[in-house]
Amino acid sequence: MSNKILFKSLASACFAASLTACGSNNISTEIDPTSDLKVKPYQTDALAGYKLTWSDEFSGNAVDEIKWHYRLDCKHWSQQKAENNTVSGGLLRIHLRKETVECPQNHWLQPGQQEGDEPAGVVQYTGGGIISNKLFRYGYYEARLKTPKGAGWHTSFWMMKDLTVDKDPSDLEFDPLASKDITSHIELDPFENDSIDPQHYQTDAHQWKPEPGTEDPGRTQNKVGTKQIRFTDDTVFTDFHVYGLEFTPTHLRYFFDGKMVSETEFPASKYKHNDINIWLTGLGTFLGNTKAIDDSMLPEQIQVDYVRFFEKQFD
Repeated sequence: MSNKILFKSLASACFAASLTACGSNNISTEIDPTSDLKVKPYQTDALAGYKLTWSDEFSGNAVDEIKWHYRLDCKHWSQQKAENNTVSGGLLRIHLRKETVECPQNHWLQPGQQEGDEPAGVVQYTGGGIISNKLFRYGYYEARLKTPKGAGWHTSFWMMKDLTVDKDPSDLEFDPLASKDITSHIELDPFENDSIDPQHYQTDAHQWKPEPGTEDPGRTQNKVGTKQIRFTDDTVFTDFHVYGLEFTPTHLRYFFDGKMVSETEFPASKYKHNDINIWLTGLGTFLGNTKAIDDSMLPEQIQVDYVRFFEKQFD
């Protein structure tokens, strides 16, 4: 048994036996009972004052549907399926598979098709993802995860309000951003990787549907602080690493294994901050100039060790 699983087992037993005996009689039910209540953001002194207020250590044997619901859309080269998200061995496992699924509304060309071809109406792959039921705002978001081997998969740890909760998320005719009731909508991206390159990822932020006249030139959005992060040593994302994002009323700060790798101004007065969900997703894609999915590596998995959210008082 690994040290991690041993700690989770002991912590869970302690929680079940007596909260008081474990040194706490006021634990939030939003914190995973196997979390260390004194845990701090990973290996950094730059985030003093933060306290754990929500977590999932994936220590059970199924996705905790009190905390999460599923990404179920059909996008790019894959259909996202609920059953492709499992929990075992202390990990969330997002399964990536080669299987044919009808997707008549998918308008993206599939591998092997050429420009000018009619969309195939089917996809040859399935992915998955989970979305937090809870909405968040300011604080520090952290996840430890590893990406799949083999080209063709987009892995992301990101935040955006899920606008499909009351709609059919597989209905591509439904565009939540087309609603006249939505005038500003932010997306935060502490980690986006295309598996064709296991040493590169991107961080950025978006404001969708900004006030008319405030958009980036030639865009219908504002894209803020985009940074390409590339390693030339032996760092690969197919090993476990810790990704973090500090979201404050004025700034975004991005972290990799406890080191700040990017910082950008993102003031609420300009970008109209809103509450956001946490997303962990994996889908088949042409992004990263990917020509095809590497079938020889399938089935594969994205593995997530934990997700944690920390808060502190902002002035």
